[in-house]
Amino acid sequence: MIRIYLDYASLTPVDKRVRKVVKKYETGKYSNPSALYATGVAAKKALEEAQARIAKILHAHPDEIIFTSGGTESNEIILRGVEGRHAVISAIEHSSIIKSAKATRVRVDRDGVVDLEELKKAITPDTVLVSIMMVNNETGSIQPISEIARIVRDAGKRYNTRIFFHTDACQAGYLPLHVEKLGVDMMTLDSNKLYGPRGVGMLYIKRGTMKVRRAGTENVPGIMGFAAALELADEMREKENRRLAELKEFFMSEVKKINPMVIINGSLDKTSPHILNISIPGLDGEFAVLKLDAKGIECSTKSACLRDEDESYVLTAIGSSSRNSLRFSFGRDTTKRQLKKVLKQSIF
Repeated sequence: MIRIYLDYASLTPVDKRVRKVVKKYETGKYSNPSALYATGVAAKKALEEAQARIAKILHAHPDEIIFTSGGTESNEIILRGVEGRHAVISAIEHSSIIKSAKATRVRVDRDGVVDLEELKKAITPDTVLVSIMMVNNETGSIQPISEIARIVRDAGKRYNTRIFFHTDACQAGYLPLHVEKLGVDMMTLDSNKLYGPRGVGMLYIKRGTMKVRRAGTENVPGIMGFAAALELADEMREKENRRLAELKEFFMSEVKKINPMVIINGSLDKTSPHILNISIPGLDGEFAVLKLDAKGIECSTKSACLRDEDESYVLTAIGSSSRNSLRFSFGRDTTKRQLKKVLKQSIF
């Protein structure tokens, strides 16, 4: 059976061009980058090269790029840096932020967009961190990051204190990631959401913001693969953005023709082109996922980071439920032909 994968928000396949890069750096020519001998020096130079290449895409400085094991570790590093102090987050942050942060949670509207007035009120003289994700992993809702950055800066001036602004951008591969224009102090990225190798992520930390020292030997093959994956994503962004937006609009319009009662969780014009979350009245979401799986179609009901028994707090926050919802997320291998096959299923 040729399977149809529609869960790219959970995990992207490693691009074949990236696999070639990883294979190159898995050889004996590159060893521990902390070593003083030739292959260690070569590995160290490779890491510095990766930092420079990624910094160029983000419009950052190479020394502001810190490599981690993934998005979750990157988020937790930020939270540990402000542990015990006041933070402000949205009600729909990734589970690594929600479950780790003792913070004030700001509501979102029906489209999953942060209430900016409530955000302003939530920031106090004791606040040291505001963390708002750029694109939600369940609904695809896009936050006005630049506007939020201005709110954070204005609050810092008003209270005469430094408030750091962090964004989890793991799902933002289809948006420009220009850190200066976004106005962020810190940003999280994850390789396995960008067609890169597993077990690699990064933090952008603006100079003068927070000092981070990470223990352990760097994953040189994974880091070099991540750099290549991010460059490919940046190169393909505009074209792939348009293609996926067209596929998403086609799919949703056809679903509506089949069942006008289907509800979009988040609006089409305020979400990333690669994520579509819908609620179908009367549907048992988990049973539908299993039914589709039997037909060779892979999608989800909620984030893979949530336990099986958990209701999605993201959908609850926007007034919906994961019990009758499905998340379809599209990627580089998604075609209209595949979506037409999905539309023939009886779940709608």
